[in-house]
Amino acid sequence: MGSAIRLAAEIVVRSSSIIATLWLTRSLGVTDFGAFLLALSVGLVIAELSDLGLNATVVPLIVRSPRNLRTILMMKAAMTGGVAVLAAALIPAASRLSGVEAGLLVLSTAHFLGASWIEISGAALRALGRRIDEALLLFVFRFTLVGLVIGAPFGMSVPGASRAYALSILPAILVAGALLRRAPRSGGDLPPASVRAILRQAAPLGLNGYLAIFSTRVELFLLQAFHGAHVVGLFGGALRIVESLLTLPTAIAAGALPAVSRDAVRGTRGAAQRMFGLVVWIGVPAATGLALCAPEILQVLGPGFVEGALALRILSVALLLCFANAALFHLLIAAGETLLIPGLTALRVGIAAVGGLALIPALGPAGAAISFTSAELVLFAALVRRTRAHAEVQVLRPVASALLACLPMVALLSLYRLSLPVSIGAGAFLFAVTGAAILRRGTEAGGLA
Repeated sequence: MGSAIRLAAEIVVRSSSIIATLWLTRSLGVTDFGAFLLALSVGLVIAELSDLGLNATVVPLIVRSPRNLRTILMMKAAMTGGVAVLAAALIPAASRLSGVEAGLLVLSTAHFLGASWIEISGAALRALGRRIDEALLLFVFRFTLVGLVIGAPFGMSVPGASRAYALSILPAILVAGALLRRAPRSGGDLPPASVRAILRQAAPLGLNGYLAIFSTRVELFLLQAFHGAHVVGLFGGALRIVESLLTLPTAIAAGALPAVSRDAVRGTRGAAQRMFGLVVWIGVPAATGLALCAPEILQVLGPGFVEGALALRILSVALLLCFANAALFHLLIAAGETLLIPGLTALRVGIAAVGGLALIPALGPAGAAISFTSAELVLFAALVRRTRAHAEVQVLRPVASALLACLPMVALLSLYRLSLPVSIGAGAFLFAVTGAAILRRGTEAGGLA
């Protein structure tokens, strides 16, 4: 029941994000959306200093002892205050480097500082078994954001959208405060953890989280440096479409994590193979459809975004790699190899930075897409090598089987020009029929066992 509530909340959160993004892209246009996306990226980089892994440790710490909640909230308050002071020095410098107005960076930083509090509050409620309260908190936050974006009380412009984002955190923070006031501050057999112990546990996750933020934004910063906000908007629109689909592999891998963990202890690979195979069987048709329908999908974002069709087609390959990498990362987590994860993420950031510097000046959005995809490919190869010590997952078999199931869909969409809804429906139907025929031979033939 708890997992179902959490999944429903995730679907609503992701849907609301897609609605807000579509409304902004169609209202702002390519150039203004690029400027807004850049402001959000810089604000997130600054605000992430108030987390540094603390949010990721909330659930196990509170499950161990509810008395840890007080310590966690005090640490969060101290870190948020420190970042607010530090932002006074960082924002002017970031404004000069990025070309984004300092006022916009203040608003975007405030949004993500508040969002971090909402996230840690939701995690605390989840750890206390209050899944419905957590879902309520997420709904208030996201519905407020969508309402302010669509209602546009400050005008549909980059400053107006930034003010709407900054204001959207207030109702949810008030709700979080009210809900946490009813949370137990005592109980449990174990004593509360010390601040030092919490920081020691959070540090590796914080480092990886910070690197992960940079890993998907390196190209945006380089595009701004070499080409400006319009090109950032073209690539950013394509990237947002890819990012909107990445909840799927994460949710599948997280759900399979207990079974994969048991397999890691036994030295078997059945659960890991099923997890990887299922992720690939979803990722291959998604990537194929994205490549075939790239212009039509970008038209949904608004006039002008179709220029990014080549970048989106290249990113469709990255989408499949992202799906696979999410599954392989969870395999490492199940095996207890969490210390490897920051190093692998750092490798991806380095490849993206080098590739971006080499390709973006000459190729623009296409170069950014190649850089992004190359970084995911290198990360994929590194993850396959690292996970072999724990589970000999068959990689090529599920990919080949899923690609075979895509052939009728590819033929239809290549030969006939259909509307986007019809293309999606017909493609999904053909893939389902062909995939079912392949899987009749057995899950092992399909790479799912």
